[in-house]
Amino acid sequence: MTSPYQFEPTKSDFCDDYDSFNTNHNEFSQCFGRSLLQISNWCNCQKCTILPTDRECICCSEIDILNKLRGIYKCVIENPSFSKLIMDEEVIDITRKQIISKTKNKGKKKLLCNTILENKTRRYLCYKQFVFWANEWTPIGKGNRVVIPACVINVIRTKYAEENGHYTGFKNSKIPY
Repeated sequence: MTSPYQFEPTKSDFCDDYDSFNTNHNEFSQCFGRSLLQISNWCNCQKCTILPTDRECICCSEIDILNKLRGIYKCVIENPSFSKLIMDEEVIDITRKQIISKTKNKGKKKLLCNTILENKTRRYLCYKQFVFWANEWTPIGKGNRVVIPACVINVIRTKYAEENGHYTGFKNSKIPY
């Protein structure tokens, strides 16, 4: 039996700035109602899209640890390293092989061993790769989850779109912190 979200990033995998955004009630309350607002009311990079929940409607410019990755660019996805590390097919394949070699989860291994990857799997690998990059390559483990900025979600979903247009989106961790 497979454990859902076994390879998802944990809250503790991120530095304090990212961690505090995702758990600090005052900062999270600033996101309240965002999914109903126009993007220009909360997005500074002009690359975000409205996502189903308020918590997912966050711009890369609002997360301190992403500011250094953005560098001189208005959005983190404009950084040339983003294309190389997150969206490159060869890097995605290397990430896939690393996960296969480390996982004991037979269901996850079987899914990742397919010669033709579904877009859902490719998105998963891109999200995982982004979390590694944003977190300065700190190992990821089980536990609490973090929100990926809407601009990053948008570019990954655009490249690896679901035919039916339905996506899982952010789910809170069931593991207590």
